[in-house]
Amino acid sequence: MAWLAWRTLRWHPGSLMGTLVTLVVAATAIGALWFVVDSTDRQEVPVERYAGTPLVVGTSGGGISPGLAATVDALPEVAAAVRDLSFPAVLFVRGTRPRMPGDQRPWPWGHGWSSARLTPFELTEGRPPWAPGEVVIDARLAAVARTGVGDRVEVAVSGTVQAHEVVGVAAARAAWRHQSALFFSDDHAADLSGRGLRADALGVHPRPGVGVEALRAAVTRAVEPYNAPGLRIARVAVGADRGGQENNIVVAEGFNTLWFLVWVTALVSAGMVAAAMGLSVRRRGMEIAVLRAVGARPGQIRRMLVAEAVLLAVVATLVAIPLGMLLAPAVVARFRDFGTVSVAFEVGYHPLAMWWTFALTLAIALVASLASVRRALRIRPGDALGEAPAEGRRLGRGRLAAGSTLLAGAGVLSAVQVWKLVAVGGVALMGLQFGTLCLAVAGVGLVAPWVVLVSGKLVRGVVARLSPVAGFLAVANVVFNHRRFAGAVGSLALGVTLVGTVVGTQLFYDWRTAAHAVEDVRADHVLRPSAGQGALSEELRRRVLDRDGTSAAVGIASMPVAVSVEGRPPGQDPPPATATLVTGDITRVLDLSLRGRSPGDLGEGEVAVSESLGAELGSLLRVRIPGEAQDARYTVVAVYADTAELGSVSLPAQAVAGTNLPSRQHERIYVRGADPGPLADPRVPVESFTKQEYFWQMSEESAQRNRTLPYVSLLVALLCLVAAINSLCMGLLDRRREFTGLRHLGTRRRQVMRMACWEGLFTVAPVVVLALAVTAWVTFVHAVSEPGGAAATLSLIPFDWLVPLGAGALAAAMAGSLLVVRAALRNERHGTA
Repeated sequence: MAWLAWRTLRWHPGSLMGTLVTLVVAATAIGALWFVVDSTDRQEVPVERYAGTPLVVGTSGGGISPGLAATVDALPEVAAAVRDLSFPAVLFVRGTRPRMPGDQRPWPWGHGWSSARLTPFELTEGRPPWAPGEVVIDARLAAVARTGVGDRVEVAVSGTVQAHEVVGVAAARAAWRHQSALFFSDDHAADLSGRGLRADALGVHPRPGVGVEALRAAVTRAVEPYNAPGLRIARVAVGADRGGQENNIVVAEGFNTLWFLVWVTALVSAGMVAAAMGLSVRRRGMEIAVLRAVGARPGQIRRMLVAEAVLLAVVATLVAIPLGMLLAPAVVARFRDFGTVSVAFEVGYHPLAMWWTFALTLAIALVASLASVRRALRIRPGDALGEAPAEGRRLGRGRLAAGSTLLAGAGVLSAVQVWKLVAVGGVALMGLQFGTLCLAVAGVGLVAPWVVLVSGKLVRGVVARLSPVAGFLAVANVVFNHRRFAGAVGSLALGVTLVGTVVGTQLFYDWRTAAHAVEDVRADHVLRPSAGQGALSEELRRRVLDRDGTSAAVGIASMPVAVSVEGRPPGQDPPPATATLVTGDITRVLDLSLRGRSPGDLGEGEVAVSESLGAELGSLLRVRIPGEAQDARYTVVAVYADTAELGSVSLPAQAVAGTNLPSRQHERIYVRGADPGPLADPRVPVESFTKQEYFWQMSEESAQRNRTLPYVSLLVALLCLVAAINSLCMGLLDRRREFTGLRHLGTRRRQVMRMACWEGLFTVAPVVVLALAVTAWVTFVHAVSEPGGAAATLSLIPFDWLVPLGAGALAAAMAGSLLVVRAALRNERHGTA
């Protein structure tokens, strides 16, 4: 029986090939992602900067204080605790900026010369740096920059450029592939970095006879008092964990994004393959009915389809694994662009990943097979006695009713947002918007075939005049046999609408994030270091003041702190917060809603807090500053409304001068009353924005941080597109008799091929228009939830995503139709049927 059933496939090659192609595409995507996921589990972060020391004390913010360094250095197990500073230092040689291939960052890192032993580096030429204005360059960078001892170079740090003389060239005895280094004298490095006596890390060398585990235990006990509850600043690392402390190596811990992609791909693939197998069963309905009529039992039909699924899964995996191995590096390259993985990440091809790819592909095929079994068992043996076509029957009303109900539900949720029938905000509003998106996408996927049917009826007359033969026949096919196109239309509508609504919603949230970020800014300009460039120096802020004594230039920096309110019951303290160090009068550049005194008038032991911290005026706060073993006590004298520009706690920079925190370094400088543009050296990596430019920059940065979800939706859309084109091609392959009949009636080959192209156009174009309309609706509903947002609706519609996707779908549909029709007519003989 199984052999006889397999023989039926020879009469429906489109069904077999369509299902196989769909499964190969799904397995290739899963395999590529699984190779990358498996590589993350086996990847060891390379240790370069700290290869010469067995233990590193790193910091998650605030730096290593002199007290902590002295505590570790005084341990009996420790021979030496070497302080290390790491700060971006852009090198210019003869006016050009050398680039080192393979580096994680496009700039070198500056260090104090005493920390060179941590790598370890050794001089190959020249001498160590002893004074300001002297630098030692690592040998790799010196070779690329074509510079050596005695040359004059320029180094840009914290927004300023200084000339230096190359006094030495050093080479690392350990592997040195992903970072470049510049070494300065220790005092000069401290001045350049603005860190003062603080360090970024400690490299700890044990005394002779002390093992790594004993050293780690001793150092862990020593640093514990410097970690406040819930705020672990100092971290002890040994072995491969040392690589995580190197601030230029990105560590993909957990890599949850790829796991999410794997399971989303598997879920969508199961639906794709189920649709392809279901279509295959429907195309083979007559043969299955004959099998039932001659005595085949339901169990035999079930085993036949399951056996097909297993064989297809085996063949698909054999094809997909090599394709996945070729695709995996491209996936890694894309995630490297996102900053999710570093240049040190390498893809491995372990056999276990291949077995998991096969297992998941087999599971998808079996799930899809079980779904198609239900369709097969509904075929009655009596269907073998008739030749009545099933294609002309209309789609079930249940599908239309379900889709209309979902769209109506999305309409109700939209009305709640537009007319604010219910007062919602925050998380509740996000849930409402997410619900609208989900209902709209699902509803469109269900009702799309009916939209194609209606649009075909509307354009029938116009198309008949434009193309009396090919166009007329195509419209007739789409209208009369629209059930044939339902699978392709539903998949395509689901994918394109998902991309449009998800990307449009993300654009809305990016716009809203930027709007909220700048709504409190009163400054005319905002200065920031370029990406990854650390901070701006106090010298740069003072230059603005020197040009115009009436201008305001305010610098801010942030750091993590632990906060507790005295008198509050235990367990009710706020979580770890962000403290903002302010240099200048912040009220001149930010519009703050205040209670109490101005934050610009804070005295010693006084602090301003945000409303979200929950502290009242006059409250006493205990604040644990990073790197300190004791809490500092402050009195709340000002409370301001929450703003994206400030943390939960604001302190004047001079308040932490005694803690050796970098009080002369700024993450942003707000300027009012002067144009800082002429002050900026074009070689200095400093960005200057007007308020409007700052808005767009914040929006762009929000989009960069949230790229994963739009690209996940695009991946789903591409899989749906494959399923849709596959469904169209499967249907065309099984219409050989129809094409032969048209040729017998005198229709030319070119007219038959044009008819197939017209069908692709009438299938894809209405879906793209529908997706665009739903996207505009969803984005408008989201936008009106924010003041003034409705005016931005047009800019939130992702035309740059939908137009290429729609054009690609149309081109793929036409190209696939032409190839399939050409293949179907290849063996056709005029005059035979």
